Amino acid sequence: MRYSQLFGKTSKTVSKDATVASHRLLLQAGFIRQLSAGRYTFLPLGLKVCRKIESIIRQEVEKTGAQELIVPTLHPLELWQQANRDKKFGAAMMRVTDRNGAEFTLGATAEVIMLDLVKQFAPSYKDLPINIYQFSQKFRDEARPSGGLLRVREFVMKDGYSFHVDEADLKITYQKYWDAYLEIAKRMDLNVTIVESDNGAIGGSVSHEFMVESTVGEDTIVTCSCGYAANLEKATFVKEDKNSSEAEADLSEVKAPRGNTMEDGVALHQKPLWQQIKDVVFVDDSGRFILAIIRGDFMVNETKLKNLIQANELRHATDEEIRNKLHSEPGFISPVGIKDVLIVADDSLKNLKNAYGGSNKKNIDLININFGRDYQTDIVGDIAETQVDYLCPQCKKEKLKLVKAVEFGNIFNIGFAYSDPMDGNFIAQDGTSQKMYMGSYGIGIGRALAIDVETHHDEKGIIWPKEIAPYQVHLIALDGLGEDLYQELLSQNIEVLFDDRSSVSAGAKFADADLIGIPIRLVISKRSQESGGIEFKLRSDKESKIIDSKNLVSEITSFYT
Repeated sequence: MRYSQLFGKTSKTVSKDATVASHRLLLQAGFIRQLSAGRYTFLPLGLKVCRKIESIIRQEVEKTGAQELIVPTLHPLELWQQANRDKKFGAAMMRVTDRNGAEFTLGATAEVIMLDLVKQFAPSYKDLPINIYQFSQKFRDEARPSGGLLRVREFVMKDGYSFHVDEADLKITYQKYWDAYLEIAKRMDLNVTIVESDNGAIGGSVSHEFMVESTVGEDTIVTCSCGYAANLEKATFVKEDKNSSEAEADLSEVKAPRGNTMEDGVALHQKPLWQQIKDVVFVDDSGRFILAIIRGDFMVNETKLKNLIQANELRHATDEEIRNKLHSEPGFISPVGIKDVLIVADDSLKNLKNAYGGSNKKNIDLININFGRDYQTDIVGDIAETQVDYLCPQCKKEKLKLVKAVEFGNIFNIGFAYSDPMDGNFIAQDGTSQKMYMGSYGIGIGRALAIDVETHHDEKGIIWPKEIAPYQVHLIALDGLGEDLYQELLSQNIEVLFDDRSSVSAGAKFADADLIGIPIRLVISKRSQESGGIEFKLRSDKESKIIDSKNLVSEITSFYT
């Protein structure tokens, strides 16, 4: 490709909204342009990178036995409703109505559609496992798209789905995808950490994310040197036993002229924060009030809480709701005596003796509150959020670390989450009808591209890994030379971006080459020829060298093999 004819050129200016490196560099280098918030056009350079990423994914995923197909973008809404996924996705779903009044959703993911497709073939145990995938456009109405391609409203995803006779069979395919994703990341020169994660709107109980550490990441992963790794939404930790052997004292009520914070309670009662009960009131999407209670030195993890109570959305209750609906007092809420609320206790409270906290009355606290004796709970479970330096749940020796990261890909063991409500059955060997066990597997193409730029760039521009670079060689012609070399490289099936512009200075061409980031830069000029051939420079290196033209093709070929 001649740069003079390339649609989409480099730019010195960039939007002030481009606050992360990948967004800024992809705009400046001419890979993408924004259409509207969260929607991007991939220009020819950007699309070439996407196609190479897709090719890598296709090669590795098909090693799992997956077969490629594609389903429609518009999904009948009743299928989503049948599986209860419309409520799980909530406002993120984008809906349309056709001229006949039929409702559809723009595909956010395709579990329900793929299951409906497989059902049409009335599979038996002899047909399973079925392993299918597609590359297709996805639509999610993100509330706050950000980071360029890192969080968008429209994107291409490789989404795969597998159907099995049971979980044991699923685990075989699950491991194949695990291995495939590691190989895809390796070929893209990405270092991934595999973490346990929350299944979210996809459903099921087990999932893993392939995360890339990055300061611009919106996710937080929890890691330990022993190998433990989990998304913050899923991570656990050792909850130290503080005083379970202490004898229970009598419950008493005391005056408490204090403020509404946990710190105010500590200051007034001169007792440790861990002995105070933290009370947080939420309202879910059905209007149900939930009182989440936890040890005072812990934080409530809202994702864990949602999963435990099977809610789709949560919000904090207002002060007016706490007073008028629950007849309590903000800052003095207590599980003791409160009514008309679902009480969910963190398991850290079961062994906490003689706690203190509010009484549901202003400026009055309770002392010596004990689980089971003074209050009853509806649900007990882990709703605590992991913090840095908490003790690892796996080795129980090392302290945990919290790291910012970006999700590269994910794999889900979704079990019967769809086949149960949708009657996704197969005929078993004994002739009975059984539910198919499902898995799903995704990688967003645009985000993968952006993660690579976040990982591989310097102050001058992008440094593309060689397997996904838009071209193999960036040829810069000076002094009217270059046409013969360009044709020679093309004849050797080498992908070349040829900067043939005659009205642009050498310095500007070099700057553009650094910004675009193709792995090999060649410069042909009178000076290079006088020095013995062609200037050869790797984008990742500072120094260049002169290569005899007779050896140039072999030098390029050896770099790419």
